[in-house]
Amino acid sequence: MEIIPALYILKGKIVALYKGSLEQKETYGKSPLNFAKEFVRMGANKLYIVDLDKSEFGSDENLGIIKKIRKEVSADLMYGGGVRSMQAIEECFGNGMKQVVLGVSAEEVYREAIKKYGHDKIIVGIKAKGDEVITDLKTDFPLRVIDFAEKLPAMGVTQILYKDVWKESTKIGPNYDEPDRILRMVPSLQVYYSGGVGKEKHLKTLKDIGVKGAIIGKALYERDINLFEI
Repeated sequence: MEIIPALYILKGKIVALYKGSLEQKETYGKSPLNFAKEFVRMGANKLYIVDLDKSEFGSDENLGIIKKIRKEVSADLMYGGGVRSMQAIEECFGNGMKQVVLGVSAEEVYREAIKKYGHDKIIVGIKAKGDEVITDLKTDFPLRVIDFAEKLPAMGVTQILYKDVWKESTKIGPNYDEPDRILRMVPSLQVYYSGGVGKEKHLKTLKDIGVKGAIIGKALYERDINLFEI
């Protein structure tokens, strides 16, 4: 299982959003670049960059920071941050990203993006509260994670990132149920997981379930987990 440190960047700073809330966040003094370099020194082969200014406000103010990380660290970069169009995807790869995470609202470009860049480069991000997808799409009923996941293979999707916002930055433990359900019911999908990882035992359980990669933020920022050891 891959261990992937996350860099959540807001206004040029690393932050941890409690249950996904911008109003309830911890801000860390070390720069995103220094965090990135530290994680790579401790053995990380991949970093997940989340540009919160881009996703929440459409701002490019963190672009210079992200380009500097790309230039100065050797790890592969997975990027997420309001990517919804082919032009935005092209810009991400032009800036040196290895993989791009597309949210639920970008569903209409999944096929085209995968055809152009390959299924290994495109990850579908499913942000949820438990088994309910968080989306601004108009639906008559709540959109369930498993229902959305089940239709993805037909679009060429092979990798997803399931994130449980209810668990985010709590460090109380992951939601094991949803990734387990996805892997059992849609076995062609590889699943990355994000949300609530706070201890090494949490990672062991995710590995036992069959998760491809665990994304960790706050527990690394606050040194609850030793990246070198895991």
